[in-house]
Amino acid sequence: MLGFDQIKADLGEKGITSEQVENLRLRYGKNELTPPQRDPVWKQYLRKYDDPIIKILVIAIIISVIVSIVEKSGLYETIGIILAVLLATSISFIMEYRSSKEFDVLYAQREATGIKVYRDRSMNLIPLRDVVVGDLVFLEAGDLVPADGYTLDPFDLVIDESSFTGESESVQKEHGDITLKGTYVTCGNGHLLVGAVGDNTEMGKIAASLSVEKTIPTPLELKLEKLAGLISYFGYIMAILIVVSLFIRGIYLGEITGFSLQTANVILQYFMVAVVIIVVAVPEGLPMSVALSLSLAMRKMTRAHSLVRGIIACETIGSVTTICTDKTGTLTMNQMEVVETSIEEPRFFSGGIPEGPEEWIALNAAVNSTAHIQERSQQALIIGNTTEGALLKWLQQNHIDYLKLRDKFPPFSLICFDGKRKRMSTLVEIGDRKFLLVKGAPDVIASLCRESVDLSPVAVLSSRAMRTLAFAHKEFTHKEVIDSDESESDLIWDGYVGIRDRIREDVPAAIESCKNAGIKVRMVTGDSSETAKAIAVETGILTSGTFITGSKFRELPAEGRTTIASSIEVIARAEPMDKLFLVEALQKNGHVVGVTGDGTNDAPALKHADVGLAMGISGTEVAREASNIILLDDSFPTIVNAVWWGRALYENIQRFLIFQLTINFSACFIVFLAPLLGYPPPFTIIQLLWINIIMDSLAAFALCSENPHPDLMKRKPIQRDAPIITPYMWRAIIITALFYIIVGLMVIQMGFLGGSNPGKQSTLFFSAFVLAQVWNGINCRAINGIMPPFFKGNPIFFGVMSLIVVTQICLVQFGGVYMGTVPLSADEWISIAILSASVLVVGWLIRNIPNNDWGTHPSGGSSQNVKESST
Repeated sequence: MLGFDQIKADLGEKGITSEQVENLRLRYGKNELTPPQRDPVWKQYLRKYDDPIIKILVIAIIISVIVSIVEKSGLYETIGIILAVLLATSISFIMEYRSSKEFDVLYAQREATGIKVYRDRSMNLIPLRDVVVGDLVFLEAGDLVPADGYTLDPFDLVIDESSFTGESESVQKEHGDITLKGTYVTCGNGHLLVGAVGDNTEMGKIAASLSVEKTIPTPLELKLEKLAGLISYFGYIMAILIVVSLFIRGIYLGEITGFSLQTANVILQYFMVAVVIIVVAVPEGLPMSVALSLSLAMRKMTRAHSLVRGIIACETIGSVTTICTDKTGTLTMNQMEVVETSIEEPRFFSGGIPEGPEEWIALNAAVNSTAHIQERSQQALIIGNTTEGALLKWLQQNHIDYLKLRDKFPPFSLICFDGKRKRMSTLVEIGDRKFLLVKGAPDVIASLCRESVDLSPVAVLSSRAMRTLAFAHKEFTHKEVIDSDESESDLIWDGYVGIRDRIREDVPAAIESCKNAGIKVRMVTGDSSETAKAIAVETGILTSGTFITGSKFRELPAEGRTTIASSIEVIARAEPMDKLFLVEALQKNGHVVGVTGDGTNDAPALKHADVGLAMGISGTEVAREASNIILLDDSFPTIVNAVWWGRALYENIQRFLIFQLTINFSACFIVFLAPLLGYPPPFTIIQLLWINIIMDSLAAFALCSENPHPDLMKRKPIQRDAPIITPYMWRAIIITALFYIIVGLMVIQMGFLGGSNPGKQSTLFFSAFVLAQVWNGINCRAINGIMPPFFKGNPIFFGVMSLIVVTQICLVQFGGVYMGTVPLSADEWISIAILSASVLVVGWLIRNIPNNDWGTHPSGGSSQNVKESST
């Protein structure tokens, strides 16, 4: 890092100009960390061959090549198998590679965090990545320190350096102290003169020495891996049975005649069929389908203003049973404006001692503040606290330049606002006298005044859902700093203002949607009881539940908080720890809790919640770092959309499971039973591999792209410990697989699909089986008996399924040498398309069997889940 004196000598300490930025970036680097080094793409691809099944296939291919060379036949089939294996591994690699790129894009968006810097002698909001050496950054409570540098003009500036030192105690900074990138401001404000950015920071040096962290499997992935293990055992057992049945059939038909090269080739073919059956049965594409589903869900959630930071959030957000939300900016517009006041209008104070409340309030609103107004695109953008910003806009509307007051009366001591004190105090010098300016919650300010104050007008404003703010002052003697609460006693009351933040128009409907979805919304706010109650009633949050203040909630023992938590709908006058206590109590009651937050003090609750949702616009970097999802528009309806997408993600994986397991069971049993009935295997090795590609890769892409449907928000949340395969799914899998097996064996035995020779018959059977899977894909879209919009819901599905059909036709018509097929006529294609469509009738019958007989709730969740959620 550049030395303090060197920076001041070369660049000064008042900020830089726009013309200097690019030169400084070229000279000292960008404020971006170089991502950890990854393996080359070719190494990532070769890792796909670490799969034990693929290794078995590779060994079988080598043996097949040797046999083909010795016998001088069967080489085309071997080449076909090689191409099929290459295609299967390539599709899996491409999908996973694209998924990893999605995460990189999402992570990169975090570098766009807004940072307040002085450039060209004015304050600007720039992306974090654009900070350069020499920038003068303004820091206040809740901000992330964007680079290494030196503190200037600190006002009670306290930094949390635990990420570097491991010490829980924050450190108070003095002028010229070193402050590091990645630490957080917990109190006060000040400036940072940037001395190092990006890889040259201490964080950059540490990051460069670290390797890529291994991703921890999510609960859903662990659940699916367990399911995959059970299915794998099924595949191994079926493979053994098939080898035995083929071996017995070979002896009976004379295919196996002593020890010869021909016998070895026949036995090799048996074992290769068994290996491919394992490939078909073992759902090696299941982890890929989950990764693909998560990737697609994350991308779509980002488009819906939900930036997902943790993969687990995509799973859990769809299962939340309760949401603990802030009020300001989430339920409301976060556009504060002064609408009522105890004075007619503020009056500009030019010199001497202020006269009257109008001048004291104007001075207090301008100087006792850390907010700024930045003019951008003919709009006033508030930088800092929105309540303080509303006061500054109020001064501007009354033709008062707050910057002139700040320049004339700069504060030389202050105590920032925090949730416990509920006030902010600033010490200024007017002439040769010192005055303390205090603003904050009216009841708190009134309790510090020398005379009693009538707060009834304030109560009226609070009942109208307004945030009220009071102002007071006193002359300060014999002290240079504000050193205790005693310094703020014996104040003179100046007056109050009522500040309104309008409720978002779509919030009441979003609250109602949550209720329909079995999600309880609870509001936790620091506002007064009157304001909190008015907002809660207007939005529909407060109905018949419990309204409680933070102090009363805190007084309860832990057991008492757990007992009352489920009935709480509103906590008013809440402190930051109240939200954490509520989250813990709700989780003890079995709730899956989502929490919104924007402040530094919200971090414990955000981190402890099942899903933490930070504000993307008004949220501090501490809150964002502690969260799982960032709401890019700070809007509560965005949470509802995230829940919607989370539930859709879960359903999409269930759709894929129905499709895959149906093919698993039917293909394995048909290949096993056909030889026992005296018939040759119905599929060749390459045909089975093609079926596996349809099942594992293409179907994952088609079915995991399904958009949410409205009925998702009309059911109770699915419990996290509920099995992923519901009774409805088992019914669909078993009935459809039995239909395939029975009809398939009838076709093999009776040959009613037609065909004048065995080659034509096997081609018709293979094509009919593949087309039947395409038709069944439509059935699988109707998860739990609910069919989404047929064409509008998922155009990707029809594109992928059409690709499967076209590819199937091309393979049969032109790839007979590799696929072991013969060309079919147009009439034959039409016939098998119509006959295979009979599975649609089976799907319709499954959807219309009464769900309750199978333990499935009509709304789509199991009756057990509904009962648990209700309690």
